[in-house]
Amino acid sequence: DPEMLQRQFGLLSDYLSAELGVPVEYKPVTDYTAAVSAFRSGDLDMVWFGGLTGVQARLQVPGAEALVQRDIDETFHSVFIANAASGLQPFDDIGGLAELKDHTFTFGSDSSTSGRLMPQYFLKEAGVTLDDFTGEAGFSGSHDKTIQLVEAGTYDAGALNEQVWDSRVASNEVDLSKVVVLWRTPSYHDYHWVLNPEATAQYGADF
Repeated sequence: DPEMLQRQFGLLSDYLSAELGVPVEYKPVTDYTAAVSAFRSGDLDMVWFGGLTGVQARLQVPGAEALVQRDIDETFHSVFIANAASGLQPFDDIGGLAELKDHTFTFGSDSSTSGRLMPQYFLKEAGVTLDDFTGEAGFSGSHDKTIQLVEAGTYDAGALNEQVWDSRVASNEVDLSKVVVLWRTPSYHDYHWVLNPEATAQYGADF
């Protein structure tokens, strides 16, 4: 929700401006790739990256520094979901991911830590490759779209950010008669703030 992000990060910008004594402005970007590109070009001094894009940004910008992350981002989870008519049933351990073989499957955004990178990692750990799915694995582009596509039966199963899933269920945006949670992944680190070295060069090492 762009309006919600503007409110939240607008307040954070105001707080940082007062605490740091320099003007801070929130600049929205369209997607993960745009965030990394803007950080690399120096258009953004500090970015709240996902786990994957944070690594990409630090690899592309020498001297970029991971600053801090929220406590909830230290123990992040993804969930695998399935269409209720797919025949897939919930399971308790990673080995159950093998049941996804010969089914259609979608990730979220290609650059998403919780919607692609970590789900694919856990699939690999379970011995499941992308070639094991029926047809090509999809990339829905967002966590919400993954829910919609699985609920509609366009894909048998998918993976997404647990926080998004819980939020949509709490707001009654998911038909739980059509979608089931198969498995919750182990925890991993995800979102974190990364500082561009140009900010340090401009404002000093103790900035």
